[in-house]
Amino acid sequence: MFWYRSEAMTKTMLLIVAGFGLAPGSQAAPGSIDQEVAAAVLPLPDQLRNGAAVVRLNAAGYPEHLRKGTNTMVCIANRPGIDRFDVRCYQEDFIGVVYRAFQLNAEGIRGEKQYDQIEAEIKAAKISLPSHPSAGYRCAGPAKAYNASTNTATEEIYCWESVHFPFRTARELGLMDESEIPENMQRRLPFVMSSGRYWSHVMIMHPNGGDHAH
Repeated sequence: MFWYRSEAMTKTMLLIVAGFGLAPGSQAAPGSIDQEVAAAVLPLPDQLRNGAAVVRLNAAGYPEHLRKGTNTMVCIANRPGIDRFDVRCYQEDFIGVVYRAFQLNAEGIRGEKQYDQIEAEIKAAKISLPSHPSAGYRCAGPAKAYNASTNTATEEIYCWESVHFPFRTARELGLMDESEIPENMQRRLPFVMSSGRYWSHVMIMHPNGGDHAH
């Protein structure tokens, strides 16, 4: 799905790709719904957390609602029972394409085949995308690096923001794409991933791993 040469960026990209490669589960993790919701909104700035809707994805990639929202953000809860911690939030008019990626993944359609099918469905108006930029937030890393009782994470959890510009290229946005940005600048400058594809987005990575998760 994404390509980059540096070791550090490869590690982060594997987190991104692996996220759509996880088959969602429908059973709640040990602990309360409140803990599940608190973990799901962790990637968001404090000001957006209380108003975000929260869903859990079932085994087929369809959302089961845990909490209604009062702002435009929808967060996907962590999948229980695996060795990964992975939570993400997107705006409500964009998250449908994220659900579709999980649904296709559950059907065994992944990688470029998944990209091509989603783009075909967008062009056929089966999936709608906003015409305006849309924000995303995500934290991912080893499950052992997240403490559910305190809702905190160590620096092994990577957090980042993304601003999605479907089908726009890095050149159009005036930014470097992932093949151009030097490794030592990856956490200092925004850059574009999936340039020109439906998943085209500006990456804004945090300087120190899990700072956002503390």
